[in-house]
Amino acid sequence: MPRGTPNPNPMYGIYGYDDYWSVDIRRNKVRMVKAFYFNTHGGREGALAHAQAHRDQFVREHLPVLKREIAQRVRRDNKSGVAGVYFREEPGGKNPMWIAMTRVSPEKSVSKAFSVGRYGPRARELAIAERQKQLEQMTGYASRHPADGSTSALITKHPSNPTATTPC
Repeated sequence: MPRGTPNPNPMYGIYGYDDYWSVDIRRNKVRMVKAFYFNTHGGREGALAHAQAHRDQFVREHLPVLKREIAQRVRRDNKSGVAGVYFREEPGGKNPMWIAMTRVSPEKSVSKAFSVGRYGPRARELAIAERQKQLEQMTGYASRHPADGSTSALITKHPSNPTATTPC
């Protein structure tokens, strides 16, 4: 496959080489790689069947991370201590405010500002509470491949949200 083009769903996470198939998948910053050699797995087709079975088992056991979980990670450059909440003021210290901002989808970003002049010290807490409301609008998994959606029959609940029935 050309670089940047995802493999078709049956080949998701599987890459072919001269004498083996390689399963290569990342989940939550952990990379899993395993080779299936043609000579030990009954030829090209046998090795592919083993690789696909291994990949499917791995995908069942290691769900993609929820987008909400990624959005809650505090970045290195965060100064407020809360992901998605930051303090802003104009030059000269004018209009100080706490802002909650969340990208709920690639097309939609929501934000709300709380003025320190109006709300006083409560402005930060209000921004944090607003951020939690914004995160509730965020749904789905942080997967970059369409095949993760095809495993919906295998996966019914995510450990961080046991009542959810959202597919991968």
